[in-house]
Amino acid sequence: MIKSRIIIVILFYVLKLENLFAQVSLSVNAIPRRVEVIMDGVSLGETPIRDFEISSGPHDFILTKRGYASVDYSLIVNQSKSIKLDFFLNPIYKIKFTTEEKGLTFELNNNHQWTDKKIRLQLEAGDHLLRVYKRNKIVDEQTITADEPKHFKYFFKKKLSK
Repeated sequence: MIKSRIIIVILFYVLKLENLFAQVSLSVNAIPRRVEVIMDGVSLGETPIRDFEISSGPHDFILTKRGYASVDYSLIVNQSKSIKLDFFLNPIYKIKFTTEEKGLTFELNNNHQWTDKKIRLQLEAGDHLLRVYKRNKIVDEQTITADEPKHFKYFFKKKLSK
């Protein structure tokens, strides 16, 4: 009776340890191709990645490629046979921003500010909020769409008088 209980307890712990170290097959695809995949600070190589064995539990991924915005992704991997991850990285475009206006401060995405009349930006594809200030008061607000490299010329649009 005692021997059978000991065997059952040992089997229970062996099965628990097996599950603890169970491997899960990971596949990663990305657009564009040949994106570097870093998992928990270690490079796994470039996409496509097929049948890479990982342990269950929490993992942090970073996907990077020159000319594209990186992607950070956290995942808790449950015990399973396989996981397939698909990512799309947004391109980064070079934007030349110029203005002839004087005394303005520009702010992009509630973050980056400048007063220069000419500036070069690298923007992730998509919409970006541009706020324009004069004497610390918002005088203009626009959405800039980065969908290709371009030259953005800013003109202050004054309201028509009555």
